[in-house]
Amino acid sequence: MASRYDLICNVNGGSEHKIWRIKVRVIRLGRSSYFKDNNNKPMIELVVLDEQGGRIQCTVKNIHVYLFENSINEGNVYMLENLSVALNSGKYKPTMHEFRMFFKRETRVTLVEDSSIPLYGFSFVPFVEILNETKDDRRLVDVLGVVTGKGNLIEFKKEGKPCNYVVIELENIEGGLKLRCTLWEDYAFMFLKHLKDHPSESYVVVLQFAKMKNFKGSVGVSNTTYNSKLFINANIPEIEDFQMRLKSSDSQQGIQFSQLSDHASLTLEEEFLERGVYKSIADLKEVTQNSVFVTIGTVKDIESEYNWCYRACKKCSLGLKLDGSMFYCKKCVTHYSTFVTRYSIQLRVVDETDSASFILFDKEASNFLKIPAYELRTSYIAKGGDKNRHPEEIDSFKDKKFLFKVQVKIQDMESIVPYVISISRLCFEDNIIASFEKKYQIEEVALIQDNSELLSQFTESSDLLKDNLSVSCDNGVDTPSPLLPTGKTASNMDSSVIKVLDVDLAEYCGNASFDTPSKCKGEMHSEQTIVRVAVHGDEQSAKKLRKVIKEEKN
Repeated sequence: MASRYDLICNVNGGSEHKIWRIKVRVIRLGRSSYFKDNNNKPMIELVVLDEQGGRIQCTVKNIHVYLFENSINEGNVYMLENLSVALNSGKYKPTMHEFRMFFKRETRVTLVEDSSIPLYGFSFVPFVEILNETKDDRRLVDVLGVVTGKGNLIEFKKEGKPCNYVVIELENIEGGLKLRCTLWEDYAFMFLKHLKDHPSESYVVVLQFAKMKNFKGSVGVSNTTYNSKLFINANIPEIEDFQMRLKSSDSQQGIQFSQLSDHASLTLEEEFLERGVYKSIADLKEVTQNSVFVTIGTVKDIESEYNWCYRACKKCSLGLKLDGSMFYCKKCVTHYSTFVTRYSIQLRVVDETDSASFILFDKEASNFLKIPAYELRTSYIAKGGDKNRHPEEIDSFKDKKFLFKVQVKIQDMESIVPYVISISRLCFEDNIIASFEKKYQIEEVALIQDNSELLSQFTESSDLLKDNLSVSCDNGVDTPSPLLPTGKTASNMDSSVIKVLDVDLAEYCGNASFDTPSKCKGEMHSEQTIVRVAVHGDEQSAKKLRKVIKEEKN
């Protein structure tokens, strides 16, 4: 007697008169906006599973959506009858079946009860198989692993539309292999919300219908827009079994939840020219919440009053505190007898709008200097270097233009300097810098090259300037910060610094006398020479200064 229904493994592109009848559970239902028009709703994409574990993709085309959208729900079992068959040639394949099926106007959908068909139908692919891929594979895979690392949420714009993603690292148990996984949009927010709402010692993740992506010879996975499903510490047999094996394995003690680099999966061009959101230094200093941006600037000084390296924890890289003869890590809550030396270099960076202090940490500093921090420290000590200064190798940053990916972290909005700007990625490739400048139409302002006391002798207007300004020429030689006058730091700075202004000294050369080289007196009219000045005093003093500048220009 003929079977009452067909198995998925037997579906083929045979006779067009064949009426296919399959009993399946819908394990994934999503809407696809491909081919969407104003007159029809988005297509419905299904992945269905039968009692023998066979999976096949089914599609309800736009023109038929209204017939079936209220008849099918994810998780239910249906008898589907009278579907058409076509080759499985989509961009991404949620199944490896040679064919796929399409609903027709005549297709019949009947809800049935059948517990013999699994709820999810996972088909996990070993990490080693994914990592050994040499090119992009269009099949969608299921992966299972424990989270051992997480990056920051990255926000950028593509073709004017906001985009978001977070990178996590998964590890299997037996082989100790690690796989990078990128979660986009709602999947990223879902993951981060789960971490916030459900603190746990470990997070076991299943990403079903993930796409594989080869980047720089390394294959990782990410979610797709319509197909993928994300499970985090869910009460399903596959995750519960993994958690039990994790607890009993020797690797449990060695798993560390680490912070991943934000740029590990992006080229410099993608980071700075395609996805980064640009802000000038002046705009960075106006940010009121923690954010990530890209910017461009020239390093004009190394701030030697700050240490150029620090004692770091070997496990989490946090700074250690000396506690007797041991070193204490407050994050790991552990004492150590040794430490790792890491870079922490404070750079003074200037662009055409303002200047600011950027903190450069170990990875990017080592990449530029081509020497690890511990080696440079050992060499510096052996040479009898002054502990209050920095090695001359670090001066190689000075007077060099870079692209910076920075994290602006707000600490105290009531303080003089309410933010900390740290560098997460550095670019010093001339062609990319040139493309960046062209994209954002950045023109470098000509700066005075002489380090001089520019405002020592003034007329009436000049005296007002001298009483209310500290002058900072962006000339790269012992230049004080425009926000922190010589002799003052963020900790002892009074609240009288209220404004930073760009002053064109060429406007003053005909009316004022300068204790500067003859260039200032005779040639400045032919050049645009900008000096950044910090105003001290109350708002009234600032208004007087603006008035003087306006009168001088007139």
